[in-house]
Amino acid sequence: MSSENILICTNCGETAKSERRRYRYLESGISNLYLQGTEVAECLRCGESHVIIPRIAKLHRAIALALANSPARLTGEQLRFLRKHLSMSGEQLGRYLHTDKTKISKWESGDDPIGPSTDRLIRLLVAALDGELRPGVTAIAEHLPQIRDESGKVWELQVDVATLQSTFVSVSRAA
Repeated sequence: MSSENILICTNCGETAKSERRRYRYLESGISNLYLQGTEVAECLRCGESHVIIPRIAKLHRAIALALANSPARLTGEQLRFLRKHLSMSGEQLGRYLHTDKTKISKWESGDDPIGPSTDRLIRLLVAALDGELRPGVTAIAEHLPQIRDESGKVWELQVDVATLQSTFVSVSRAA
C-alpha cells in the first residue's frame, strides 16, 4: 500500500509524484539496509528522484540500536556506520579497543574479520557511549550470548521510518 503526494522537483521545478515505498538506504554505507515507508518523489518531467527521510538522527540511532542487537556478527560496513554514529575516528575507536586505526580500517573494509569478543565489545561501547542508548546496555548485554557465529551479510536489516522499529530478515527469505 502506498500513499501519493504531489511535490515540486528541485531540479526542474515541475511536478514530482511522491509515494511511500521500500528504499535501499545505500547512503548509510550499509548495503543490506532497507527503509520501509520511505517517501520517494520522482519528477514526471526530468525523472529526478528525491528521497525524503524525516528524523534522520533518530533513524540513525534506531539503526545503531538494531545493529547492537543484530543476530549475527557485525560486518565491516556496520562497524563503520557505528563508528560514524559515535562521531569517532578510527584512531579514537582503536583506543577503546586497544588496537590501531589500521586494524579498524581492515575490519571496516572486510579485509580482516571482526573477532567475536571485539564484536561484542563494540556493541556495548555503542550503547554505553550514546547517551540515549545507554539505558538499553543491559538488554544488549543479555543479547550477546544469542549472537550467531555467522556474518551479518546473510541478514537484511529493515527499518520502518514511521515507527523506527527494526527487523532482521534472512537474505534467503528477503528476496
